Amino acid sequence: MKAKSGAWVAGVLALAVVAGGGLYWKFGGAQHKGGWAMAPAKVAVAPVLQADFPAALSGIGSIEATRQVLVPAEVDGRVAQILFTPGERVRAGQLLVQLNDAPEQGELARLQAQARNARALLERTRRLVPLQAATREQLDQAQADYDQAAGEIKRIQALIEQKRVKAPFDGVLGVRRVNLGQFARAGDPLVSLTDATSVYANITLPEQALGALRAGQPVTVTVDAHAGRVFEGAVTTIEPQVDPGSRTVRVQATLANTDGALAAGMFAHGQVVLPPRPGVLTVPETAVSYSAYGDSVYVVTPPKAGDASAPPTVTQAYVQTAERASGRVVVTKGLKPGDRVVTSGQLRLHNGAPVEISAQDTVALDAAPHSVAQAR
Repeated sequence: MKAKSGAWVAGVLALAVVAGGGLYWKFGGAQHKGGWAMAPAKVAVAPVLQADFPAALSGIGSIEATRQVLVPAEVDGRVAQILFTPGERVRAGQLLVQLNDAPEQGELARLQAQARNARALLERTRRLVPLQAATREQLDQAQADYDQAAGEIKRIQALIEQKRVKAPFDGVLGVRRVNLGQFARAGDPLVSLTDATSVYANITLPEQALGALRAGQPVTVTVDAHAGRVFEGAVTTIEPQVDPGSRTVRVQATLANTDGALAAGMFAHGQVVLPPRPGVLTVPETAVSYSAYGDSVYVVTPPKAGDASAPPTVTQAYVQTAERASGRVVVTKGLKPGDRVVTSGQLRLHNGAPVEISAQDTVALDAAPHSVAQAR
């Protein structure tokens, strides 16, 4: 009984193998000239282009106002008047804060009275000297007394002026940092003032870029706060030394900012525009595969002459790449003009794999190849 059961199982297995082989012959593949052929993988391709390529040095940095200061109190004093509104646009010389100057005003009045008396004495002495009613020494003393009184007036006037805190340049005021009646010490910040009609973009670049940098080169800057907008300027300062820790060099560009879109402290992406590289080979960025073994592309090879029914195949070519811009990569080695490279569908490819070129820019990932009978 067990022998019959075993024979029955063996028969079923044999039948399954035969049926599976038939299905594979029908749907999976067909032997042709000594091998099995895979269905061509659908790929998108693009030609290798040779043209002038825009070159640029890219880096990151931050925005800095060309003029920004915390307006301080120059001398000690109690805040008597606050004459500005936070966020107000002010002109150079505009009075912002008045410190109490009553004691100085009283001292000024006393000194002015002394000066008037000294001047009167000086003039009288001058008239008496020719008449020999006063000596030359008396005239010199009268002159010295008057000069001293005039000097004291200038000193107290300067102190009074220091208690009038003014805007040092045109700009926009920030948050107020002082209150009415508060006693301010010399050097205490009262309010921030920023001139943002133009700004600096401080961009950090690799030290290798130092030899290509020149003052006056065009610069483009983008910031996250204004996606899609490009701000233009020019290099105004190149740091003459390299940071030994990061091996980077800092470049400062000046940008117009008449609408105030750029604020000090913003994170920025910057590019220093270089002269275009003439006649270089480029491919789309999506054509290049990156690995530890190097950068590579798949080059499409047409079928051999006389075999029109055969599909094109691909060959993996290792390349050397350089700059990138506008979705394209410069290739300095490994390709030639007229080559066509795969831009989508590389995951399904290997050396010698047959391909079907799609009219679409990209190929769906689920369009994986399967084994079918391939006529040759």
